[in-house]
Amino acid sequence: MSEPAKTAPTRKLTIDTEGLDWRRREPVPLPATLVAAKHAFYERGYHGTSIRDIASRAGVSLPTLYYHHDNKLGILVELLEAAMTSVLAWVGAAIQSGRTPSEQLSNAIESIVLHMTSDLELASVASEFRHLDSDDPRRETYVAMRTETEELLAGVIERGVESGEFAFEEDVKDVLRYLFGACQAVTTWYRPSGARTPAEVAASYALISLRVVGARGHTDAGRAPTDI
Repeated sequence: MSEPAKTAPTRKLTIDTEGLDWRRREPVPLPATLVAAKHAFYERGYHGTSIRDIASRAGVSLPTLYYHHDNKLGILVELLEAAMTSVLAWVGAAIQSGRTPSEQLSNAIESIVLHMTSDLELASVASEFRHLDSDDPRRETYVAMRTETEELLAGVIERGVESGEFAFEEDVKDVLRYLFGACQAVTTWYRPSGARTPAEVAASYALISLRVVGARGHTDAGRAPTDI
């Protein structure tokens, strides 16, 4: 049985990126209970994690945990929103720093992959979104931010096509799904102990994204990524 749905949160989550280098990332700051939850969800999955496990990892009592969070599903929602807030803010900053559609798309994809690689556990929480029922109002904030991120990239790609900087025959939405899917898949294979740094992986995916849209100077669109 799913946990009872709560009302959608009214707070507006923001991250101030002004004056900061969007390539320099630190793990998203979270309270101890959410840090414990992201560790547990990454190791055991949402269903494999109990609320007692989260409390134990955080070093707090169950009453204390419930004082700050509705339930396990509520904790998942908070992690999803924290992750998506970070993605949206840093993608916006990355796009603003680019002068041309090619620079903007490259920066945006690099920013997304930096999110995936710099805090792998938090980024992996996105795969647990399926546990939120379609009629749960708590989906709204997360979905709205995800949609806004997609629209930012769609705008960049459309500007590139209109200016002749990008050339491809596929529908823009299909290209977006491909790019977002490739970025999200990073969480399934990337490990911090591997040979490549987060910055190296992000830069590689940024270059691949330009090939996908047929950016001038990157004509081998569709070539399979060599780092997977």
